[in-house]
Amino acid sequence: MSDPSFRQEPVLFGPDQTLVGVITSPAIGVEATGPVACLMLNMGANHRGGPHRINVKLAHRLASLGMTSLRMDLAGLGDSGPAGSGERYLVQGIHDLQAGMDLLEAKFGICRFVVVGLCSGTAHAMGLAVADPRVAGILMFDGYSFAGRRWHWERALLRAMAAPTNPAVIGKTVRWFRRKVLNIATPVPVDIFRVDEETPEQILALFRNSMNTLTQRGVAVYLLYSGTQHVRDRARDHLGALVREPFAAKVKYEFARDIDHTFISLAAQQAFMVRASAWALDIASHVRVPFAVGEPAPLAAVGMRRSSMGPRSVSGGLF
Repeated sequence: MSDPSFRQEPVLFGPDQTLVGVITSPAIGVEATGPVACLMLNMGANHRGGPHRINVKLAHRLASLGMTSLRMDLAGLGDSGPAGSGERYLVQGIHDLQAGMDLLEAKFGICRFVVVGLCSGTAHAMGLAVADPRVAGILMFDGYSFAGRRWHWERALLRAMAAPTNPAVIGKTVRWFRRKVLNIATPVPVDIFRVDEETPEQILALFRNSMNTLTQRGVAVYLLYSGTQHVRDRARDHLGALVREPFAAKVKYEFARDIDHTFISLAAQQAFMVRASAWALDIASHVRVPFAVGEPAPLAAVGMRRSSMGPRSVSGGLF
């Protein structure tokens, strides 16, 4: 039986009609937020629904509050077919997201967008926002981290203190002992998002330049970090030395200890949805249309090399 509080429509779109998504829109009678919609995408290689269906639940909540959304699988992920072009992962993902925006604009006349990127999805959200001025805001959850030495030492100490009662820490300690003391190699899983040619310095520079570009343009940036990696955050730890950059005072930064990285508990899911929906609706209430779109920036001009599969964090990668 369908839920009367929102409407849903599965869609095929993109140049070859191989991209799969679901549009969730407000039910008849619900006041719309205006020509602003939300895009949601894959977290790593996960299905478009997100871990523990967080994207689905957020889409339903947004629709009940008047905002249309599209949750979509990027090319080669979930239900979407492989890309027909020869583009690499990050660049292709930006093209896929632009196809999603084109779809919503054609169907509903929506011309401004907010993007919710989880973990590795933050690279796509940031790249899309730099390349396409239709993006009014991006939420980057557990994405780029440039935390310094103190943060890492403190985390290591807290993990060591938790070792006697935490099976995960015990397992990591055993693997470290086998690798470092017994010299027994541990199989390393293939990381499809890794780009060996990108140095930590290049990743940091790309993030810094992108953030400065977006904040100067007036794009709303929400950097949200969960309590999974650490139990506390002092003075915007994840920005590291970038906390002194011009963009730092213009972004919304929040450390949410009550949210875990994969939204395991219902309480964590609710906490995330409340934050994300309030942020999206606030942007929608301030966006003015029509606006001068201009020409999307060439990807090469914003540091997205055609060979790139996505930036990495200098603290060990995207969460």
